[in-house]
Amino acid sequence: MKKVIFIITVIIFLSCNNSKKTDVDNDKVAKKELRPFFDSDEIDHYYLNFSDEDFTKIMMKEKNTPKELEFIDLFVHHFPETIPKENFEKILLNYNYKKSNLSHKQQKEIENVFSEKDSLQDTFAACAAEYRDIFIFKEKKETVGIVKMCFKCGRVQFVGNKIDTEGFGLWTELDKLQKIVRPENYSVLINN
Repeated sequence: MKKVIFIITVIIFLSCNNSKKTDVDNDKVAKKELRPFFDSDEIDHYYLNFSDEDFTKIMMKEKNTPKELEFIDLFVHHFPETIPKENFEKILLNYNYKKSNLSHKQQKEIENVFSEKDSLQDTFAACAAEYRDIFIFKEKKETVGIVKMCFKCGRVQFVGNKIDTEGFGLWTELDKLQKIVRPENYSVLINN
């Protein structure tokens, strides 16, 4: 009888150890899911305070200047499609984008938003993007990635990412990101 009790005790003990091992394995999987889209040690955020009326004026012009055409390409289209050879921040400042002062904590929160997840976006934007928010990811002061973001319609453009970003763009992710970089405008933007 003592042998039976001993065997049952050993089986229970081993099954408990196996369940703990499973929990540890699940933690490793969860951490793997949060691989950042970019290997960076610094994140800069730029924001453009540009009214819809001003943008409409530029778009309705019969003939735009080369500088206006470049701005339209940056603000609405897919410029840049690769990491620019020239200083991209200089280009942003040339078009009145303002650099945010992000704390280390905010940069970590942004990195967590821009990371691989097990969720897929299932709604898509029906409006034209207005890329007012641009994130620059740097490694040792060199630009390794760029993300252009339109919080109004949820469109996102990634440049330089090494990980698939196909499913990125859930409204919960965008809301979290918007609260980090523009908390003072958050309620105004969500209600528009």
